[in-house]
Amino acid sequence: MMMKYFFTIVFLVLLTVVAHSQSIPAEALPHDTIFKLNGSILPVDVTTVTPTYISFIFPGKSEEFTIERKEVHKIIYKTGKIDVLNQAAFTVFDESSWEAVWITENKKEVGDLYLLGEVEAKSPSSARSPAAAKKSAIIKIKKKAANVKGTLILVTKKQATGGYGEYPGYFIKGYAYGPEPPEEGLVPSSKGASGKDAGM
Repeated sequence: MMMKYFFTIVFLVLLTVVAHSQSIPAEALPHDTIFKLNGSILPVDVTTVTPTYISFIFPGKSEEFTIERKEVHKIIYKTGKIDVLNQAAFTVFDESSWEAVWITENKKEVGDLYLLGEVEAKSPSSARSPAAAKKSAIIKIKKKAANVKGTLILVTKKQATGGYGEYPGYFIKGYAYGPEPPEEGLVPSSKGASGKDAGM
């Protein structure tokens, strides 16, 4: 009798749990979250991320909204991925901030960003493969751009070196752009380029 009563209780508990899980509305499912530099938080569904803007829709709505990339600190996606776009507005150089730097060869993607100067990098002689050489050079140029508060690099030259029997190498050069005007003492040589245009 006691065992029958126990199984009845367990059955009722399981039935309640299943019924509750089926009644969870779609709005309760996780969404992407945008953290703006001004402290505001937006639970949304991100649709587009570019070097200059971010588009999104609010849960349950169909209208798409757009904000400037320079307004956003980071995005945490519903998958768990975290995309840091502006590390404290790059006021302090963080070794991880270079990961948010965008590389492009399309001048149109520069948008209204400010020209911060020219940056370049080459792979170390210790690189053992073309892929490793390229990756190393790209990381170095991204760090240089982040160090002057850059968020985008407009590539003007890239070159792979090394042939049969030689160590592979990679060289990359371009202009660094950011959401804020350049600060005195932080700008690398720009060889005559000024303002928002690299003069290309």
